[in-house]
Amino acid sequence: MAAAPSNRHPIHSFEVLVVDVPLDRRWMGITEMRHVVLRLRTTDGIEGLGWAFAFNTTLIPALHAAVESVAAQLVGLDASNIRAVNAAVDRMVGYWGAGFSRYVQSVFDIALHDLGAKAAGRSLAAFLGGGHVESVPVYASQHLWRDWDLDALQEGAAALVDEGWRALKFRIGANALARDEAERARVVRDAVGDDIAVIVDVNQGWDLARTKEVAPLLEPYRLAWLEDPIDHRDIAGYARLVGQLGMPIIHGEYHHDVEPFGRIAAARAADIVMIDAHHVGGIIPWLEVATVCHVAHLPVATHLSPEIGVHLAAAAPNCQMLEYMDWSVNLFNERLERDDNGRAVVPDRPGLGVTLDETLLARSRD
Repeated sequence: MAAAPSNRHPIHSFEVLVVDVPLDRRWMGITEMRHVVLRLRTTDGIEGLGWAFAFNTTLIPALHAAVESVAAQLVGLDASNIRAVNAAVDRMVGYWGAGFSRYVQSVFDIALHDLGAKAAGRSLAAFLGGGHVESVPVYASQHLWRDWDLDALQEGAAALVDEGWRALKFRIGANALARDEAERARVVRDAVGDDIAVIVDVNQGWDLARTKEVAPLLEPYRLAWLEDPIDHRDIAGYARLVGQLGMPIIHGEYHHDVEPFGRIAAARAADIVMIDAHHVGGIIPWLEVATVCHVAHLPVATHLSPEIGVHLAAAAPNCQMLEYMDWSVNLFNERLERDDNGRAVVPDRPGLGVTLDETLLARSRD
C-alpha cells in the first residue's frame, strides 16, 4: 500500500535578493522601486514568495540582512504550520518592537501564505475563505501626485477614467491657501464627472485647525473619503474629526502592529480604517485588524501592494476598497486585471497568483 501523502512541508532552502523594479512612470524623482524579495522553498519543491519595498533605500541593506539571517534559521521548520513559523520569526526580531520588525515579519508571513495556498492548490483568496468572491472595488492610486500642477491633475484624472477606472485618488496638502487646496478637488471632479469616486489624501500634512479650515471647502466635490489629514498618533484628534466633517475620515496605514487599531475602534476615531499588510506584520495580522474593525462595525481598505491586497479584500467581508499602486507590478509576469465594471478581478491561480520576472532577478544577481 502506498504511503499517504504528507501534510508537512519542511523548509529546505531560500533565496533573498535586492531587486530594483522599474517604474512605469517617474515618481518623486525616482525611476525604480527597490525591493527585498524572499523565495522560500520546501523539500517537496513548493516555493512561496514574500517581498517588501522602500522608496527611501536607507534601511534596505538592514532589511535584506535581517530577512536572510532569519530565513537561515527557519530551515527544517514545517512551512504548513504558519503560526508556529511566525512565532519563531517573532522570537528573532520581536525585540526590536513594532516598526522594522513587523516589516521583516510580513515578508515571511506573506511567503508562508503563498506557499500554503499553493500546497493546497488554491488561490490565496480561497485559502483565506474568500473563494466565492470574483472581484472587488478598486481605485487608482498611482497618479495625481501633490507636485502635479492643475493642468496635469486635470489631464491625469481624465486619462484614468478613459482607462476604465471608476475610482481614483489625488493628493493635497502642499498649498498655503485653503482655497488652492480646494481648487485641486474642483479640477479633479470637473475632469471625471459625477459618477467616479474621488478620494483625497493629505499624508498627515495638516493639524486639527487646518483640517477644519479646508474640509468645508472640499464638501461640494463629494469626496469618498479624506485620508490621513493629521498625525496618525493623534487618535483623540481623529475622534474629534469623525462626524464633524462633510466626508468620511480614513486612516491607519502608518500604524505598525495590531494594537493601535483596537484603540481606534474603541474611540470611534475613523469612519473607515486603512490597513497595510507590511506595516502590521503580514496577512494574519491584517485579518486580525479587519476582524477588530468588523466587530466595531467599521469598514476597512487595503494599502499598497495590490498583488496581496486583492486576496485580503476578497477574504474580509468588511473590506470596502482595494488600493492599486503600481510600485511592484514590473517584478511579476502577471498584472492585476479589471472587469468591465472597473472592479479588480481576484486571481484564481494558486497562491498569490504571481510569478517573478526571472530576467529582472538575473540582473540583480550580477
